[in-house]
Amino acid sequence: MKTEYTFHIDAFTPETLPLDRLAQYMSALADLIGYKPNVHFERLEFGSACIVSSVEYQTAPKVEQRLNGLAAKDVKAAFSRLDDMLASDNAVGKLLNNEGAVVIPFPGRNRPKPLNFPIIKQDGSIDGQIVRIGGTDASAHVTLQDGKITYTGISLSRELARNLASQLYGQKIRLFGTGRWARLPDGAWKLESFSVDRHELLDDAPLTETLDQVRAISPELMEPQIYRDLMSLRNGDEEVH
Repeated sequence: MKTEYTFHIDAFTPETLPLDRLAQYMSALADLIGYKPNVHFERLEFGSACIVSSVEYQTAPKVEQRLNGLAAKDVKAAFSRLDDMLASDNAVGKLLNNEGAVVIPFPGRNRPKPLNFPIIKQDGSIDGQIVRIGGTDASAHVTLQDGKITYTGISLSRELARNLASQLYGQKIRLFGTGRWARLPDGAWKLESFSVDRHELLDDAPLTETLDQVRAISPELMEPQIYRDLMSLRNGDEEVH
């Protein structure tokens, strides 16, 4: 006995669903269900557009477990792809099992709209290593890398760029200027652009070495608790400061 899953799209009927869009939905649905050699297109039901897929008997328990978990990365990616398509088509969807119970709801057009935050312009600084510098227009441009973070859209005068050219792939620097920051829906901040006024080189000595130097000059400035607090602020790392 075959197990069937029905993907229901409320905004279309078989007569109004374009063939190329049907193919896109079926491709994403195949990625969601998985076990492609054992899952087959069965039919397109009338009423709202309903794509019916059948799963071979021996594979049905695996598919059921896969769909109930929604934990695997490829399942999440397929869900997001289907839901994005539904939202784009102003539709809501659902995946039903043999008994007509909803296995996975797809909010589509009903999902919360992302919040749009205004761009914030603020003076400040950014740190990192120069990994690219140059440009052909009146200003020069720099790409800065700080660990896993890469800053682009950084502009500066050609004179300042010449001064910084020797630091390409060198020690970390701090750039001062005015940045334009965008707030992303997940709460993170993204640098849209940054205009550099000046810079300074960062000491690349490990923090512990610097603290040892301070202790040697003035031991009373480095009471044990102060030392521990400073190390805690740096999370115990050995990065430049």
